[in-house]
Amino acid sequence: MCHMSFAEQIVPIFRATLEVLREAGGPMSPGAVHEAVSGRVDIPRDLQRSDPHGEIRWWTQMSFRTGEAASLGWMTKRNGWAITSVGAKALDDFPGAAIYRELQRQYRDRRLLRAGDFPGAFEQFQRNLGYARQLVHGGRNLERLGVGAFDVTDLYRAAWTQAVAALDHWVTQEIIDRAVALAQRPGVPRPNNFSKLSIPVELVEKVHRDAEPLEDAFRAALERFFEFKTFQHPDKIAEGFSHVSMVRLWKTVADKLTAQDPSKPIAADGIRTQLAEIAKRRNNIAHTADHDPDSFRRKKRITVREAEQTIDVLESVVIAILQALGDPPPATDYSVPPAEAGSLGAVPAQADAKRRGVIRTLPKWTEESLLHALDEYCPPDVADTLLAVYRHAESHPAFRSYYFGEAAHPSVTAWFSIGRDEAAAVWSIYTGVSRSVLSINFEWMRNREVPVDALERLARALSVLAGWENMPAQLSADNYQRRPSLAPAALARPDASATVIGALDALLAAGSSSRAWTVHDGREGQREV
Repeated sequence: MCHMSFAEQIVPIFRATLEVLREAGGPMSPGAVHEAVSGRVDIPRDLQRSDPHGEIRWWTQMSFRTGEAASLGWMTKRNGWAITSVGAKALDDFPGAAIYRELQRQYRDRRLLRAGDFPGAFEQFQRNLGYARQLVHGGRNLERLGVGAFDVTDLYRAAWTQAVAALDHWVTQEIIDRAVALAQRPGVPRPNNFSKLSIPVELVEKVHRDAEPLEDAFRAALERFFEFKTFQHPDKIAEGFSHVSMVRLWKTVADKLTAQDPSKPIAADGIRTQLAEIAKRRNNIAHTADHDPDSFRRKKRITVREAEQTIDVLESVVIAILQALGDPPPATDYSVPPAEAGSLGAVPAQADAKRRGVIRTLPKWTEESLLHALDEYCPPDVADTLLAVYRHAESHPAFRSYYFGEAAHPSVTAWFSIGRDEAAAVWSIYTGVSRSVLSINFEWMRNREVPVDALERLARALSVLAGWENMPAQLSADNYQRRPSLAPAALARPDASATVIGALDALLAAGSSSRAWTVHDGREGQREV
């Protein structure tokens, strides 16, 4: 007899779940989904058994898998389960078992997980929520049996406490994971609060001596830093994530949740209120045994429905936070020019470099070495254009920082306040012996959710330069997932610097009236840029 692997058993159940949701055309309760799926799929007997906590095994697995699908935007879990247009398209694009493989691939890739990384923060959160649901399930069964030897509703209180603990643990781990990712990607702009993470001097020394990898040492230090911090109240959660993200957290989360169910819009204050009340009840359970202040002899009333709703709210909020934060920053190499820029020519030998003033004594190129390279390798008209663009950046109010490259050729990338996280790598200069180019980083800006119409206007403004006549149409066809370069022929034009700077000013002006957001004592606030 041939035995299927565990994954092979789950595949048809997961696919049937998405199909049921697509056919429903609207939100369904998890119980209704379970019933519909069991009616169309032959569930293996082993998966129909209860686990040690009394939960049906395939129900538990579907809770995990649908959580992953929701984090990818394939479905939503607010006010019931529902499939999105992205999930429906995945069903069409990936027949049979391919849908499950694609789920796993996308989830690992977008969360930057390796095979040995599991369980990650979100997987642990789902597992901990699963324990809370099992407590609710057990309490419901005991209530039906009329058990009176103890207060069955204490199981609902335990579930409530477990769910809040799951949230607390997830926030801590998610912050640490993202902080480690930022530490390993020096080219990615970091929130101001990132520098407030307390790191012991011995960690720096260990990494400097190569005694311990940066990832391991930094993670251990962060675990100590957050060891006695809690993330249960919404203000504390926002304050924690401000170390690793510039997203306006609760405003963006509210937008995500409202988009999932427009019939029940929710504002940022509504989310804060929900979470604050959940945390307050948890504290009452933990510290006063859920004492009812209106009656000395009684506990506050709690129902199975209240416990279930609390678990569901926390799950939907965590998924929305993941979507609001976006994927962890990829390991983008800002030092390497795009392939379409072509060859920059040979890299001078070190002796020749010293004679010319291009000296690699530091791990990165510096402003001094970059300016030497422009002066030595570029024709004067090209050098003048690149230098004008470079100086324009640091004088612009939206300028954030330069990132000087680490590759063989001198390079610099300029970051400006623009896009979803108010920071994007707008342009890069790469210079070599034979030629130098100015790359306009449409791909990186688009990935930061700079509006398409702003990118379209930028492309049109630059299309008057040599080699860019057809670029607007090409970029649109590629959904702006390119980093085209202005070659020396374009940069040598007398009006090149004015054209490029004018186009950049127009791009950055689109966000000049936006508001910068800060977090003070956990509360998000606005200030004029």
